[in-house]
Amino acid sequence: MDTFPAPIEKASSPKIAHQELAKSSERVTRREHNLSILEAISQHKTAVFWSAFFSIPNCVIGYDATTLGTLVSIFQFRKSFGYEHPPGSDEYVLAPSWTAAFPYAPIIGFILGPVWAGWSIDHFGPRKTLLACTILSLGTLLIQVFGQSAAVIFAGALLTGLLTGSFPALGPAYISEILPVRLRGIGLAANNLAQVAGSFIAIGVMSGTQTLEDKWAYKIPFITEYIFPVVFILGGFFAPETPWFLMKKGRYEQAAKSLQRTGYTSDIEDTLDHMKQTILREEETEKSTSYVDCFKGTNLRRTMISSICYCGQFLSGINVVSSYATYFFQLAGVTTDQAFHLSLGLFGLGIVGNILSWPLLSVWGRRFGYIFTCCITTLLMFLVGFLDLAQPSSTAAMYAKSSMLLVFYFVYNCGIGPLVYAIMAEIPSTSIRGKTLGVACSSSHVLSLAITAGLPYAMSPTEAHWGGKIGFLFAGLGSFLIIWSITYLPETKDRTFEELDILFENKTPARKFSSTDVTAVERTEA
Repeated sequence: MDTFPAPIEKASSPKIAHQELAKSSERVTRREHNLSILEAISQHKTAVFWSAFFSIPNCVIGYDATTLGTLVSIFQFRKSFGYEHPPGSDEYVLAPSWTAAFPYAPIIGFILGPVWAGWSIDHFGPRKTLLACTILSLGTLLIQVFGQSAAVIFAGALLTGLLTGSFPALGPAYISEILPVRLRGIGLAANNLAQVAGSFIAIGVMSGTQTLEDKWAYKIPFITEYIFPVVFILGGFFAPETPWFLMKKGRYEQAAKSLQRTGYTSDIEDTLDHMKQTILREEETEKSTSYVDCFKGTNLRRTMISSICYCGQFLSGINVVSSYATYFFQLAGVTTDQAFHLSLGLFGLGIVGNILSWPLLSVWGRRFGYIFTCCITTLLMFLVGFLDLAQPSSTAAMYAKSSMLLVFYFVYNCGIGPLVYAIMAEIPSTSIRGKTLGVACSSSHVLSLAITAGLPYAMSPTEAHWGGKIGFLFAGLGSFLIIWSITYLPETKDRTFEELDILFENKTPARKFSSTDVTAVERTEA
């Protein structure tokens, strides 16, 4: 098939044209629902490959945050940029301002990066956005590699974060638009797996370099990060642009070729018509596609769901687990080397949990899985709080608290962690998906920044001295998240984008999303 006419032009009158679009859309919807997971994988191998490729950028999110958060624990880094304390002890500390600042560098990037990335994704597409980010990051990484002061390294980390901060929005935007409905949840969940894998790689690299007795102890982790942009640039030039983006831009021929590359064969024209039908429906309700439109009409509900769902990662207490599980083990008497090994074990548990989440996504869907794992993580936070009521000298209580946090991390990565990426990418309308993802990612990391800033003071023995009682705070926030999820979180599993549009337009209650029959809805309304 060499040419593909614009779907809307197949009939002589607008009425007949819309009727044909509606019939094509119904056929594609039936095909998507009847396709099994194995059939989807077999028919769309190329789409599976490129969705896996576009989940890898989230490795950088985990790698950056873990590297910069752990940097201050490396002796050579403290010796190069800190001062000896006490004098003559050969022990070095970093100025408190820099100790606090380095973990913030990537978070600031994660707040601002998704905002510009959301606009770029909707205007230029995910593929070109990835290429632009990674090419620019080649320069910002050099600032970190050759930086001779803490301030210069911080500046390089901040600039890199502004670029890599686009990845939490970029990966889900691409994956949600290139995979068939049956594979969409698993593909989106892989973003969280990539993020945990990035943290695992960072800890592995730093556990090997932290014993070096020169600047390479902290320079090698920066140099190692160059592997990621090189891979992204090589792959980005060959990756297909998503057919949904091309259709939104009216580039029908290119959209058809993209569908061919991703496994669609005999039903390409029907699929193009289905996409056109969905876009027409959205154009009727959305007269513009600016950031302001994320907060208008049904899009306000969609933006709120995506944002609060993503914020649920931090409301559940993941910051405590990722930052303080090994801290409690240290209080129980483990060495620094053992602490690094425990961190490796922690992120290893996360990888196992993420892989287990893939079949679970098909069993419990989005809504039930999110609520169920929220309940377990909230219970574990309550247990951490109660265990802290034991005597401070109790080594058993310390180990028990750390063990609860390890279990938390495993459960979190079986449910909340990967489900967030599936939900927040499926909820937005196709016309402003990038911008909605940008708002969701930015708002959640504002919350993360506040929690990151407050936790050291809450946990410090010389400040609030909450210790493990911080579990009570996140248990309370987790309880709020459970109530919100039951009331407002819809089920998006196995729904096409057109079906989701219809459900939101009809103001369907969240609890009825999975049971509402949309096949009887008149598709020619648009």
